[in-house]
This record gives sequence, C-alpha cells and structure tokens, in this order.
Amino acid sequence: MATSTIPTFLTCLILATISPSSPGTFSIDWQNDRFLKDGEQFSYYSGGMHYFRVPRQYWSDRMNKIRLAGMNTLQTYISWNSHEAVEGQYNFEGDNNVTEYLSLAQSHGLNVVLRPGPYICAEWKFGGLPYWLLNKPGIEFRVYNKPYVDAIARWFAVLLPRIKPFLYSNGGPIITVQVENEYGAYGPWVCDKDYLQFILDQYKRYLGENVVYFTLDNTNVKRLECGAIPGLLKALDFGPDKIPQYQLQLLRKYQQHGPFVNGEFWAGWFDEWRQAKHANVSAGIVAKRLDEMLQLNASVNFYMFHGGTNFGYTNGAMSKKPGRYNVRVTSYDYNSPLTESGDTTDKYFAIRKIMAKYVTLPSDPVPPNSPKWKSVADIRLKTQISLFDNIDQFSKCVQTALPSLMEHYNQSDGFILYQLQWSGPLTNISLFGVHDRATVFIDRQKIGSINRMDSLNGSLILPSELSNKLHIRPDQSYTISILVENLGRVNHGSYMGIDYKGITFMVMLDSKNVNKQDWTVCPLPMNTVKPALQSLATLNIPPSGASFTPTIYCGTFRKLIDHDTFLDPRGWEKGVAFVNDNNLGRYWPDVGPQVTLYAPGVYFNQGDNTVCLFEIEDPHEDSTVVFTDVPILEKTSDPSPTTSSDVNF
Repeated sequence: MATSTIPTFLTCLILATISPSSPGTFSIDWQNDRFLKDGEQFSYYSGGMHYFRVPRQYWSDRMNKIRLAGMNTLQTYISWNSHEAVEGQYNFEGDNNVTEYLSLAQSHGLNVVLRPGPYICAEWKFGGLPYWLLNKPGIEFRVYNKPYVDAIARWFAVLLPRIKPFLYSNGGPIITVQVENEYGAYGPWVCDKDYLQFILDQYKRYLGENVVYFTLDNTNVKRLECGAIPGLLKALDFGPDKIPQYQLQLLRKYQQHGPFVNGEFWAGWFDEWRQAKHANVSAGIVAKRLDEMLQLNASVNFYMFHGGTNFGYTNGAMSKKPGRYNVRVTSYDYNSPLTESGDTTDKYFAIRKIMAKYVTLPSDPVPPNSPKWKSVADIRLKTQISLFDNIDQFSKCVQTALPSLMEHYNQSDGFILYQLQWSGPLTNISLFGVHDRATVFIDRQKIGSINRMDSLNGSLILPSELSNKLHIRPDQSYTISILVENLGRVNHGSYMGIDYKGITFMVMLDSKNVNKQDWTVCPLPMNTVKPALQSLATLNIPPSGASFTPTIYCGTFRKLIDHDTFLDPRGWEKGVAFVNDNNLGRYWPDVGPQVTLYAPGVYFNQGDNTVCLFEIEDPHEDSTVVFTDVPILEKTSDPSPTTSSDVNF
C-alpha cells in the first residue's frame, strides 16, 4: 500500500504517461434537451460496473461484453474506503487501480460516467466512506460539518488530480461527473445546500469548470428538491416498474429543459440475508422500458450491467430507524444482464435486441460463457485451529472496561471478542446495543446468539443444568466469552453516523451491570488466516471431547485449470471463507437466499490450493466442502424465479 499525496506537477506527469485521444468537447444543449459530443447530438447508453467489485484481470472481458450489447459508455462509483482504508495511506494498486480501469474503458471505445461520491451508497460498506471518520470528534455525515468536509478535501486533493487527465476535454473517456449521490434521499430531508455546493466546488477546483456535472435522485418531489444544485443537470433513477413518459413529465416540473437521463435504470436488485428468494426482474419488462426510454431520446445507465461481488467484509446494510437492520449478502449478482461470474443471460440478449433498433451493433460476436470448474470429490478440512485456544495468534488483546468498540482499535471489519472471568451463580446474560451479532459462551459451552437483525438488545437464559452447576459451586471461576461479528456497516440512511461496532452499550449478568469489570477485549479483523497456518506446530489443541467453539478449518486440494468456480458451504452454519487467503466473503446457507460463494479462477494456483472456513456456529459433520460449477443464489430446493412485481424498488 503506497502512502502518497498528489502535488500539482503530478497531473502533468500522469497526462504524459497515458495515451489519450485528441481533446474533445462534451456539453448540454439545454434548449434542445440533448447532449452534444464534439458538436453532434449524443445519447449515452451505459453499463454499470464497479471496478472494486470485480478482479482487475476480468475488467476487460466485462467491458467488451458491455460494448457488444450496444452500450457506448461505462459507469462506476469511486469507493473512498477502498483507497484510504487507513487514514493518510492511499492504495491505487491491483483492484483499486482506477486509472487502469479508465484507460481500459477508453481502449474499448467506451465513454465513462464517473460517480466519485464521496458518499456512494452502492450497498457497499458505510456507503463508501472510510470507517475511521467515526473516530473524529464532532463529526456529522453528509452535511457541511468541518471534520467531515476537511477529510473530504484531503481525499479529493489526492483523488481528483489523478482523474483530471481522463476527462473528455483532456482526451480521456469521462464525459460526465456526478455530484454526491441521491442526496435528496438522505434524511429525512436534510437538504444541506452548503454541503452540496462544497462538493461541487471541490470538483471544479481540481477538474475545472468545463465538465458536465449532474445530480441524481429518484422521482420523489421532495427528493428532487433536496438533491438539486441550481444550474446542474438533474438525472433521475427508476426501475422498470415506472413508465418513462411519466417520469419525464415529473422531471419537467423541476427542470424544463435538458437531456432526459435515467442515471440508474434498475435492471435487477440486490439481495439481503433472510430474503425468501433471489431477486429477479424479468428480461421482458426491462427490454420494454428500455425501448420506451430510447424512443424519448433518453440517456440510460443500467444499474447494474455487471454487479460483481462483495468480497470479504465489504457488503453494506440498511438501518432507517433504531431496531431495524437488514444486511446485504455477499453476492452482488443483482440479477444483472451479466452474471456475478460475467456470463451473458437472456436479459443481456433482450437488451441487445432492443439496442439494435437504435444503434449499429459491433460486428464481432459475443463470446461464449466461460466454462466453470467443480471438484471431483469432497475436500476434507483436516486442519483445525480453535480461535479461543489460540487467540494470541489472531489478536493483541487488552484489559479494559466496556464499552470497547472496533473503532477504538482502528478496526474496520471482522469480529471482536469480549471475555470476562466470573464466579458465582448465574442464570441470565443480557446484552444491550449489539452491533451486530453476538454469540455467547460460558467456558466452551455455547449459550446462544443475539442478532441486531432481530433486536439491538437481548437476553439469554442459561441451560438449567449449567445454571444449577454454577449455583452449587459458587467459588469456581468460569469464562464468559462474547464473540461479536460486524455484519456490515450501514450504507444508507441517517443512522450511518452511529454505526459503531461491538457491544455499544452494556452487558448485564443477572441484572448487574458489569461494564466496569476487568474485561479482556480482543480485536479480530480476520482478514487473513495465513499467520495461524504458518504456526501450526505451536498451536494449542482443544481438550479431548471439548465442545465446539469458533474454529478455522482448512484443507488442500489440486486444481489444474484457471476456471471460475463456486464454493458450496452447505452443511456448515455461518462464517467466512478463504481460498489461498483471498477472502471470498460471508456464508450463511441455512438463512439464504445465497448459498454458494463465487470463487474467481484468478484466486487459484494451477496445482495445490488451500481452502479455509472460519466457522463460528456449527461445523459440517464431516468437515468437508465442495466446489461446484453452478451458482446457487436461492436456497429453495425447487427455485421459482420472482417476477418484477416481487422486487420492491
């Protein structure tokens, strides 16, 4: 990870190291309700694809397929927290190499609609904001608040000079830039125009005045008012449940002239844990509404054309009010025209057929879908590493009182373990302010779990046999262990600003507040399992016959081809999966709807490979796992697709 700031001269250096086209002009012809590209009428047909959700080795393949569908433009957000995970340290390498992404887009003949945020929503953790902002005293989000805008200014001073060479006016592919993101929906009705103007002024400072800037909101009267900036183009977002002609009529009440833009045409939808079925928006209704929009000379961006994956701990969550918390799944397939693994679908070809009515499609053929790999036998996970017995391999624990949160330890994601030595009778353990899911043990016996998806607070009654044992032997000490998982940082809604992770308020034992006791707190980012695997000879083994506690299970296997595949964790309950120390994300197959995890071929070696599962609840009875060549995004044994009316846009 490189630490950098961008001095003024570096813009010229970047310009010298890329091969742009000749500078062009892109503008709005307001009176004729159209864009002009190099003086000619222009509409953009865009495919949404986020670089940070797709391995960079696959970017070119996905862009090519987007182009072959008749699209002339690519859209992406910029994820601040991907680039500045640690304050002041900037990462633009690998899957974060946004300038390579922009260059590739241009090489495929695609324009770019850029959405730099800083807030992006995107069902991405914390809406793209870095978690460390939560540690800044007095901070408020998405308003003109000095700690917040100062951090944005420092970030934009690094990011935007890198972007400037890729503007269309500089010979690059970027034709439009979005200011903030769906700001009218932030609220209820925050409407801080000083904040919006600050963001626009930052853009103009680094990118200049000669850029088509725009805002984006969905077609709600109040949202259109709150999210707008005078003089800027208003773009709408809506799905195929809306009739385009009516959306245009609503827009004209607030902007009488200018291009008609659907900045997010929802061709699918995202999934959440506990959802009954994988979202499915029919190809027919998507194609019909696309045709209707193009008849109106609209510019359209498909959100998403290729969704990709929330690898690791990058999924977001929703919390519009206290006590309401819904979590996005690992897959961001989004029921898109291109699947999570980049394959074409019926929806892809339905869109392509409509596009052929309006544009000349590229002459080269659409590539066939890539072959997938499946393991020929179950893979036995023979290596077992008990977390509680080897906590020093994973964490630097501290002695402290509660509350003690992930953010206190500069921890963005993963887990945090709270342990307390206690003695005496006990019948009830109560937790208050669980962010997000706590599993409780006494010694090695699991007592139960409390999940913020159900309630922020909860109580667990000890089994009578255990409670009686503790009552009979009041002088014998025991260990209370509470493992809390960060299920995903809230990406939308005003409760983003209070989404700290851990036990945020209080622990009570039989109605006694024990926050001030001497707790052992162990931050557990769990971004890697490599250190433990390298220290197997010195690891502690659980006592013979001991009850299960959270454990890492690992096994090796051979794979001789570089095909993509899907990890099938059925038989395991809940945890996180790794392939060769690449974090595939969370699995929770019994809850669903998602079952399998996408495992890109580029994550594998041609030969020996390692797969590890960090299981926190209940292991597979045979400690085995398989890879399959077909994704399972809906856990029902006889899946029946939902219809467009089942998707709540």
